[in-house]
Amino acid sequence: MVRIHRMGGDIEVKDAPQGADLETMGGNIRLGHVGPSARLHTMGGSIAVGHADGSVVAGTMGGEIRIESAYGPIKASTMGGSITVRVVGASNDERDIDLSSKGGTIRLIVPKDFPMDVHATVAYTRNSSQDFRIDEHFGLQQKVSSDWEGDFGTPRKFIRAEGRVGNGRNHVTINTVNGDVIFNAE
Repeated sequence: MVRIHRMGGDIEVKDAPQGADLETMGGNIRLGHVGPSARLHTMGGSIAVGHADGSVVAGTMGGEIRIESAYGPIKASTMGGSITVRVVGASNDERDIDLSSKGGTIRLIVPKDFPMDVHATVAYTRNSSQDFRIDEHFGLQQKVSSDWEGDFGTPRKFIRAEGRVGNGRNHVTINTVNGDVIFNAE
């Protein structure tokens, strides 16, 4: 396993076939190929993964997260950026996905026959553009709150989408604030 923990600066690893544990206090993380697992964390930068054979846990306080192709479960969160994840491989592999952003768009690309149980939420604040959406073609049931809810500090309204695609084998949870949720199937 490749382990790199830095107080600052970018981390770039082209190949980590045994897995990766990468952390920096202030910089970007770029990982080409990773084997069975990746744990990636930065306090101020973006995270990019080319290809992951196994699970990915990625978190940043201020940047974008991009995973080009993933065969395993994914947990990704950012405090200020967008997330793009492409799930690849056979639909019978179990892969739970948990994506969250406190200020950005989340895009999830899945195989056409990917079975999932989806819970997606977009929260938007009064001072935002308020034209956010959940864009999906799976027939999820969408609900929009009519009243501003003040339980979260800044008053918010919510767009929620839930539903099951196929047998719902994979649990997909997506939450964002002042951003869109976009599902694509390929």
